[in-house]
Amino acid sequence: MKAKLLVMLAGIAMLAACQGYQERASSDIDSLVQDTVLVKTADMRLKVKNLQQAAEKVTKLVANNKGMVMHHDMQAEVLSRREIPLSDDSIKRLTVMNVNADMTVRMPSEKIEAFMDSLNHLSVYVDRRTMDIEDRTLEHVAGILKAENREENVKLRKKIKPSHTGADSILATADNVVDRKIDTYRMEADAAMSTVKLNIYENNVVQAEVVANEDLSAYSLPLLKRAGMALSTGWFYFTQLIVVLLHIWPFLLSASAVGVAIITYKKRKAAKVSI
Repeated sequence: MKAKLLVMLAGIAMLAACQGYQERASSDIDSLVQDTVLVKTADMRLKVKNLQQAAEKVTKLVANNKGMVMHHDMQAEVLSRREIPLSDDSIKRLTVMNVNADMTVRMPSEKIEAFMDSLNHLSVYVDRRTMDIEDRTLEHVAGILKAENREENVKLRKKIKPSHTGADSILATADNVVDRKIDTYRMEADAAMSTVKLNIYENNVVQAEVVANEDLSAYSLPLLKRAGMALSTGWFYFTQLIVVLLHIWPFLLSASAVGVAIITYKKRKAAKVSI
């Protein structure tokens, strides 16, 4: 009986709380809707005279407007290359490059239009400039009210001694409250700080530089130096040959004696045949 009585009292309390939620929700919606939540996003593509200098000026401009550079990626693509020999050990390298930079910045929403106007003055011309404004007021209000309702629901459930399954349900609801609040805070941050994506580029750059020749076969000594080294090398091999001959002189002498004996024998034999 006591358990049934507790369940009935809990049901009555939850019903009364729900009625209170409805009455309060209608008044809360009216007050919350008055604060509009506008999320602004912008995109610009612009051509500049000097990309490196322009990127530095954009960074300073963002800092002056109390913003932050969230992403900065500068890339150089080699379009063509030519190498002109200057000497045996050096060449002149000509490179044609296309340089561009992608930047993502965030800054106070009230300053986004002035910031984009300032970028116009940094550029030679603007290829593209767009800005989108999304009204997320109702979504923001719904997130706040749903989070409050779940908080109240968690409080009511805690008053009743929950089972193991009931405790897990309370925990899941509490986690959902946190997720709702995080979504709300994220939406408020997006409304307070706008995101601007920039693509900056310049004319193709021709870079000339003198570098060392990487072809090792091109490195050689002057002609007179090489001729002197050739004479020295030849004399070295000649002296080595003499040394080798001195080492094998007994074999040479024996081979000579054998050769003379064979020739003498053949001559004598030929003389006897002719007689």
